[in-house]
Amino acid sequence: MNLLLDVKGLKTYFYTESGKIPAVDGVSFQVNKGEVVAIVGESGCGKSITSFSIMGLVKAPGKIVDGEILFGNHDLTKMKNKEIRKLRGNEISMIFQEPLSSLNPLFTVGFQISEAIKLHQKVGRKEARNKGIEMLRKVGIPREEKVYDSYPHELSGGMRQRVMIAMALSCNPKLLIADEPTTALDVTIQAQILQLMKKLRDELDTAIILITHDLGVVAEMVDRVIVMYAGQVVEQGGVFELFADPKHPYTKGLMKSTPKINELKEELQAIRGTVPTPSDMPKGCRFHPRCPYAMKKCIQQEPNLRELKVNYQVRCWLHEEGEVVLNELEERTAITRD
Repeated sequence: MNLLLDVKGLKTYFYTESGKIPAVDGVSFQVNKGEVVAIVGESGCGKSITSFSIMGLVKAPGKIVDGEILFGNHDLTKMKNKEIRKLRGNEISMIFQEPLSSLNPLFTVGFQISEAIKLHQKVGRKEARNKGIEMLRKVGIPREEKVYDSYPHELSGGMRQRVMIAMALSCNPKLLIADEPTTALDVTIQAQILQLMKKLRDELDTAIILITHDLGVVAEMVDRVIVMYAGQVVEQGGVFELFADPKHPYTKGLMKSTPKINELKEELQAIRGTVPTPSDMPKGCRFHPRCPYAMKKCIQQEPNLRELKVNYQVRCWLHEEGEVVLNELEERTAITRD
């Protein structure tokens, strides 16, 4: 696979009256062409700010203070707003969480799709209309010409989300960022949207970054998973490896708190406590106040993101100390819980 996006040591801070808030703190990951990568974690872990940083949408009081975002031959952190706007919507597109707030209620959906096509592809009005109608057809919208001339409020939630996908893909981007694309939709429509994104990825070879807290969605359609906690990457690896044998206690907690269709009688185990506020991060490992395996070292020192095996990384002192220590702690915790 060819490397498309390379995020290195990204730090995005917000400067407020109460001080500096590290929303994204040293995040690194890569996305290859045609690959689907999920960024998962609880609300407030920095998933969306990471995506906004890639898109160049972080506004004051937020600021990218360090790191690189390499896309092709460009470092997006060093580009001017005018230059990033040429890439945004053309080579990199984004589907936002709530389509009704992303679509302008004063204009038809067709006008909004065709404007992006005319701006980036330098085509005339008629050609832009034809391309817009074609994209609506491609995302499975019936009576596409009628929908093209409709206003956002005249469409259902699932239909608006399809319009957002059509708009995002109208210029054949190399990278699509989908920020919680199915959160506001019912289960049936969620499945349709995910199936649609997989189909379009296969047809157009578009790489996708899927931002979500829903592990069911992740298992359904991604190649690799990046788990974030308190502004940092705590684990990343292939989807099958990570689901079969998660290494970080936080990832294990996420798995145990997710219902499984074949284990309905099994009691779900919630992760105790809450995500720390970015303005008041604990010392040492940021997860240690909630971790059932925390050791003295976890409280005193912050672990680095360590290569556990090829293409698999974890940020945890337990794996610095070795698998034997982790196994002993897991057995002790299970006995205590029983």
